Amino acid sequence: MSITAKRPEESRSPSGHEARWEQHNLERQTRILEAAVAMLEERPAGADIPVQEIAKRAGLAKSVVYRQFDGRDDLDCRIRAHLVDEFSRTLDAELDISTGSVEEILVRTIRAVADWMTDHPRLNEFARTGPTVRGADIDAVSSLKMRMSVRARELIASIATLIDVDDSAFDSVPFAVVTMVEGTLTQWATDPEPTRDRSQIVADLARLAWFVLDGAARSAGVTVDPTAELSAVIARLSGASGDVAV
Repeated sequence: MSITAKRPEESRSPSGHEARWEQHNLERQTRILEAAVAMLEERPAGADIPVQEIAKRAGLAKSVVYRQFDGRDDLDCRIRAHLVDEFSRTLDAELDISTGSVEEILVRTIRAVADWMTDHPRLNEFARTGPTVRGADIDAVSSLKMRMSVRARELIASIATLIDVDDSAFDSVPFAVVTMVEGTLTQWATDPEPTRDRSQIVADLARLAWFVLDGAARSAGVTVDPTAELSAVIARLSGASGDVAV
């Protein structure tokens, strides 16, 4: 755990000086994490990157790194957590259902995953080497899959509420789709001679994901045109007028 974490017995609000010091530490931590990520991108896969070199890249003394992180294991966990947080923000933006059709949302979200795997292979590999929190029993990629499954389930539940349908048919859909996409793209990205290019594998997965979603929707009594603007579809099904934001 970072030494900047608040002790359980501290119940009062931080003073202005304490708040500034906390912000200063957070900025230092971010510099260290970003330096580590940049070096992971540059080095061969699996190469050891000494803390001294990370500190130098961040423009800090090695002792500062060890004041901000509780040892190398903690630093590595925080690097993976940083990767997951940053990529989650990217995926959240692509999952914005206020713009685009279901087809477009699926394609752009899956494409973002394919882009990250192929454009940042060393980061992808490092994320698989351990957890985001010490002691956790799943790696960072699995944590990301769980996070995105929960996010997708929340979006589906919100839409179901708006159009007043039972969303229980979708209970297993998000994790099933996320697992399918991640597993297929991992196999594709590591294939030395893939039979399909990036746009083709993205289109294939988007189509398969739609089949799963469409099947669940039909079992709930809902039929959706995957090429229609989703906000307009929601408005029509809910009997609302104007744009619908979820």
